[in-house]
Amino acid sequence: MTPRQRMGRSVNAVAEMLRKRLSVPNIYIEPGSSYINADVLAVDRAGAGDLHAVQIRLGLGDDFTKPAAPHQMMNAWMRSIRETMNNRRNSLMSLPAHYRYLAIPYDRFSLFVAESPSLYSPDGIGRLGVIAVTEHGEELPVAEVAIAPERFRVDPAKLRNIEKKLLEKVRPDIEVRI
Repeated sequence: MTPRQRMGRSVNAVAEMLRKRLSVPNIYIEPGSSYINADVLAVDRAGAGDLHAVQIRLGLGDDFTKPAAPHQMMNAWMRSIRETMNNRRNSLMSLPAHYRYLAIPYDRFSLFVAESPSLYSPDGIGRLGVIAVTEHGEELPVAEVAIAPERFRVDPAKLRNIEKKLLEKVRPDIEVRI
């Protein structure tokens, strides 16, 4: 399976999980907006409620350069993991969404918890959620909330931009017809 296929299947698993958890959500898959960098964006209450933004990172820890000395491999890999997680955290903290999630492979979850930076907002209001994606070969992957998010404050001007330039103009990829 190609990395793009794995990603697509994970996007669908996350979208399905949010569809089941939220009340009448509108779900945008890879919304492609300069206002919000998310792989999945769900808007609760038929598009009138809270924004839930998810960034999916299946290759957590795969993008490091191997050191010349083999005995330094584990330290280099852990340093790469910490740096990647700090970058992901900073990226998620800057999203203009009420709930923010990072989706990672289930088998990397314990490593993430052990090495992760703080999931809490610097102002104390909001916590990043973590979604664990379990792949089952050819069967559909399963996404489940491993760490529940807490509501963040969102800058009203940024929220207005998303509403006016994305939500009002682009039809959701998944919506419940009433």
